[in-house]
Amino acid sequence: MNKIYLATKMIGDAYSAQVVNQNEDIIAWLAHKLKHSFGVSLEIMNILYGEKEICDSLTKDEKELVELSGILHDLGRFYQHKDGRHLSNSEFDHGEYAVKLLKDNPNFNNPIILFAIQEHNQIAIRYDNPYYTELSDHDKKVADITAKLLRDADKLENIKQFIYEGHPKLTYEITHEPMSEYVKNCVINNFQISNKIIKNTVDRIVGLLSWVHDINYETTKTQVRNLHYIEAGINEAITYGATAEDCELLRKYLKV
Repeated sequence: MNKIYLATKMIGDAYSAQVVNQNEDIIAWLAHKLKHSFGVSLEIMNILYGEKEICDSLTKDEKELVELSGILHDLGRFYQHKDGRHLSNSEFDHGEYAVKLLKDNPNFNNPIILFAIQEHNQIAIRYDNPYYTELSDHDKKVADITAKLLRDADKLENIKQFIYEGHPKLTYEITHEPMSEYVKNCVINNFQISNKIIKNTVDRIVGLLSWVHDINYETTKTQVRNLHYIEAGINEAITYGATAEDCELLRKYLKV
């Protein structure tokens, strides 16, 4: 049976099973993740076909691995809740959990898929990952391309939601404060912002803006520029307390 169909069905089945008898907040989260999963599966192929040289270098089967990673990357998100509460990222690593589920499935137990999904939610790709280090030189190139495409597609789809649907990840008590010194230092030093440490609303918006610092492909960058994402995000931060100094800092270091 077609693996793209099976992957789509796996996501749909996970949603259907987990949505039963949940409260409204969890149901809304699961619906958001279902939409996001399919959005990323479209974005990842749009980016791939926009990068002609890379696209032409991959076989049909390798392109399928790219598409599968997009569909399945957030499988773990559907299990990121307990007793009616959405678990934080520090409590539950959804990338790791997806790999745990997929490596036991003969259709998706492919080290390239597992590597891309395990690394998609990390601050940076970890090339000491065993799924990567044990590959042949050729497959390492495919795995690297797949992981980078997935990270770009995930960010781009989230960016579009941030602009057009508000910021669904900011599910916490709203605060109105300038950017913290911790986040300012992160901005200056390559945007390595930890969601486990940032507290206020402006910091979290800056965390979303920082995604553009880790975009890999020109096709993705072009879309981010066309969406006017940076200015839209800065304007949003202003409404929650970002100062003129904060905005100047962001404009200086946010380059696409």
